[in-house]
Amino acid sequence: MRRLAAAILISALALLGAAAGARSQAQSFNGHVWVVIKGWGSVKGTTGAIGHPTARCADAPCRGTNFLLKRPRVVLTEKPYQGWKFSGWRGACKSKKTPRCVLDASHGRTDIFGGRGVYAKARFVPVAVGLTRPHPIPLGTAANIIERFVVRVDSANADVQLGTPPPAGAEYFAANLTATNTSGRLSNLSFVWGGPHAAGSHGRYLNQDDHECPDPGPQPPLDTYDPFAPGESRTGYVCWTIAAKDASSLELFFGSGTLAAPRTTWFALH
Repeated sequence: MRRLAAAILISALALLGAAAGARSQAQSFNGHVWVVIKGWGSVKGTTGAIGHPTARCADAPCRGTNFLLKRPRVVLTEKPYQGWKFSGWRGACKSKKTPRCVLDASHGRTDIFGGRGVYAKARFVPVAVGLTRPHPIPLGTAANIIERFVVRVDSANADVQLGTPPPAGAEYFAANLTATNTSGRLSNLSFVWGGPHAAGSHGRYLNQDDHECPDPGPQPPLDTYDPFAPGESRTGYVCWTIAAKDASSLELFFGSGTLAAPRTTWFALH
């Protein structure tokens, strides 16, 4: 009886050792997936990647992310941000249109460290106006921003004449906005990353603090720092000092396009 018990124990230990060896062999795979995202969304390594990493993109262009692998079979899962939809995979994915990308990294190219590397790209496209610069919200159309306010650009005026002349090569640009606090609490329109900002084709983005017009600007001004009562609406002007060459392409936006604020809303100013 003791011999039988000993034989069973030895067999069990052998099976456990074999299983541990198999796991060690599977997890010793040396490879990586270079994940690229175009548009606004995220990609998560749900199978095969060490630590189940997630790559995110909330503006363009976004840098690629390297997923280190523990197994050659890899599954990536996409997730679009609000207002966007998934349009397809590129690269080593076996299926290009399904939400999951399944790939075999053992067929990738060998790098200088002896690891296998493959490439996968997820593409997302906007399904709502205002989420990209090429498709801004038209003048006179109201839109929700930052989940607390509804904003409408009523009018926009280039080359505004004020008491103080603009610097050489610059001009004043004013936009008349109507803003409504739709939340149930006291809140202001300008957050650290909120806006309103402006951007043209040639210059960097213009915020209210560093590129404001001289006092007194167009009247009445819209004070975006003074808190709005719940349900309160205000109409007034915001004004920027811009490069004259940016006047024809200027757009207004709220948000920053960063992961802290994964939604930026663009408004036309023409």
